[in-house]
Amino acid sequence: MSVKPTAVAVSLCMAFSLPVLADGLAGIETYQGKPASEHTVKANAELAKRLSWEDTSAFERTQRGLIAPFGSHAAGELKSKFNYMAAMNVKDLPPTVNPSIWRQGMLNYAAGGLYEVTDGVYQVRGADLSNMTIYRSDNGYIIHDPLLSDKAAAAAWDFAKQHLPKINGEHRITGVLYSHMHIDHFGGSRGIIDEQFDGPILAPDGFLKELADENMIGGNAMGRRAQYQYGTTLPNSTKGIVDNALGLGTSDGQVTLVAPTEEISERERWVTIDGLEMLLINMPGAEAPAEMVVYLPKYRSLNTAELTYDGQHNIYTFRGAKVRDALVWTKYLTELKLRFVDSGKVDNIHAAHSAPVWGQAEVSDYMTLQRDNYGFVHNQSMRLANHGVTIHDVGRAIEEIVPESQFNTWHTNGYHGSYSHNARAVVNLYLGYHDMNPVNVNPLTSHDKSCTYVEAAGADTLVTAGKGHFEAGRYQQASQLLNDVVTCQPDNQKARDLLADSYEQQGYQAETMAWRNSYLQGAYELRTGFVADSIKAASPDVIANTPTGMMLDYLAVRLNAPKAEAAGLDFNFQLIHPELNEVYYGEVSNANMANIQIDKPVEADLTLTISKADLTRVLLGDGTLAERANIKGDAELLGQLKAVLDTFESDFEIVPLPAQKS
Repeated sequence: MSVKPTAVAVSLCMAFSLPVLADGLAGIETYQGKPASEHTVKANAELAKRLSWEDTSAFERTQRGLIAPFGSHAAGELKSKFNYMAAMNVKDLPPTVNPSIWRQGMLNYAAGGLYEVTDGVYQVRGADLSNMTIYRSDNGYIIHDPLLSDKAAAAAWDFAKQHLPKINGEHRITGVLYSHMHIDHFGGSRGIIDEQFDGPILAPDGFLKELADENMIGGNAMGRRAQYQYGTTLPNSTKGIVDNALGLGTSDGQVTLVAPTEEISERERWVTIDGLEMLLINMPGAEAPAEMVVYLPKYRSLNTAELTYDGQHNIYTFRGAKVRDALVWTKYLTELKLRFVDSGKVDNIHAAHSAPVWGQAEVSDYMTLQRDNYGFVHNQSMRLANHGVTIHDVGRAIEEIVPESQFNTWHTNGYHGSYSHNARAVVNLYLGYHDMNPVNVNPLTSHDKSCTYVEAAGADTLVTAGKGHFEAGRYQQASQLLNDVVTCQPDNQKARDLLADSYEQQGYQAETMAWRNSYLQGAYELRTGFVADSIKAASPDVIANTPTGMMLDYLAVRLNAPKAEAAGLDFNFQLIHPELNEVYYGEVSNANMANIQIDKPVEADLTLTISKADLTRVLLGDGTLAERANIKGDAELLGQLKAVLDTFESDFEIVPLPAQKS
């Protein structure tokens, strides 16, 4: 299907959000941040003295096994957009960048080409945010995680074919594996899978369901929030984006999805693809709701999916997703370590991000530290919570007790996740967001709370106090006061400018990618009043594979309750996919919509009989329900329902905008 997604399709499908390179937005290339203050210069310099610069093992792992660099090949297009990083080094540390994330940017920029993990296992690294792993089988190659976009995947595979030997006279793809349901691990599937492909495409249990579920209900909000996590209007520079934590950045191109031919429903299963035996193990609920690792005995190699990478991962992700289970994560890593590493069954581990690790002792130490990093966050967060430390304070408390063994290890540093926001996520998982202080039982709105302070103290007093904190280098205190002024008085330009300055300096000092980008993105929007459209990876493939029940769930979220009540909507309906023998029943009542899947059709006020393919076409703007569906009952109910559905705007405020901009 070649129909371009319409706005309706975008609003109905998952809001997979992508970081956007700054040169794609008009006027952004002229935006320049301010210099680092003397306090930021000092803070970053002091941190640099504590870091383990003598440990260059990650750079050695990144270069090990290089078969060929990208050079001028199209697979290196992403790297070419970060050319300023070529001059990065550890001797000339820019004052506007936390030295630890600067070093992580250097590490990710160093990857760019085809690498041998071991004879028979290869990786293309640096073509996209994730790695494409390639396994040699009897008559060809198995692709594990075909990147984020079709363009990047096609280029990466083309580059690999130039350097890997043909088998039986050709470079044939004999199978495809998706490690989990995040977009950068399946989005390039149509770049490598053509209509002649007849091999298996295997994915973890619940792949399609969880793919939709994690991103559907809050999709529009997630897209806007992702702009802050990824800094979508920031330039690629030492005053903007310096790294994407998991990799250098994301590729251009279309997000696609060739659906799995099978999801592995058992906890673990031995499979053989074109003569290559492998053990697939489902490990859901840690880094992703649906995820599997792969053990390849022939190559004495273990793919850990995204359970390991060179940095601390997210227990809570800024863009928005369900909180992950740090305790389960530690148990999975302990299991893998005991079963495959300490038992001597593997010589290396490789993953969806970062470089592999080789040698039994090295792999065991690496996995132990990764495990203990998440275990520390989980156990100490709940130890502190059981002492009465609240969700608002636990992040600061845990930062003060990070063990030196973790601080001095690069691959447990907080580039993607951080001790602070991960600790709060752990407490939220067990105890929820409420800290039991009665003032927070029924809190004032953000605007009313800020105005309470402003009216009591006076805006000028708060701005003066904020300026004093700023000049003393207490940027968070400055932000706290100035944010109240700006929230209550969005047109107070003096407060806006100073708040932007305070955010910017905190960004320059932040180690975590999402923290840096959020601070700098907030500063940008405060200064310019400009909010870009959020970027969503809507595609016909993704929409076509979204379960109809989830589409209806999202429709229920769009229902505007006051409008539905005023219209007096009260009816039931069913949607039938005859070719799939699927029936979905729903009711609109009491200003709400509810639906379930049922076994067989029932009597209803409105019945739509339509194939899943035709429903997808309608969602993509190719025809209407009147044209493609068999409608039985009161067809006018469709128009009445449409009239009470919200259309979500993707440019809502995060930092307060001036009145003329909002």
